[in-house]
Amino acid sequence: MAQIVFIASAFSALGLPMVALVALLLAKLTTGTAARKAERRFLAVLVVMTLVTAHTVMMQNAAWLIHTTTLSLMVIGSLWIPGQKSLSESNDPFFAG
Repeated sequence: MAQIVFIASAFSALGLPMVALVALLLAKLTTGTAARKAERRFLAVLVVMTLVTAHTVMMQNAAWLIHTTTLSLMVIGSLWIPGQKSLSESNDPFFAG
């Protein structure tokens, strides 16, 4: 039973932030119809990460700093990292069809 608790706490401290950052990268690097799905997944992961961060801060868990940093990276990264545009969304006259 102690192994399950250790695995769950390790996933909460390290796995969840990694999933959140991968969702951010996928939302920013994909194009076309896959980008819409990736953005929806990113929003869902952002909501989950917000709830988990609030829980870890309220419970004074040791992983609160990791979760808070990940949440801030997700918010700042979504605004700071430029997203990919498809050819039809581009304003470049070379690609105008």
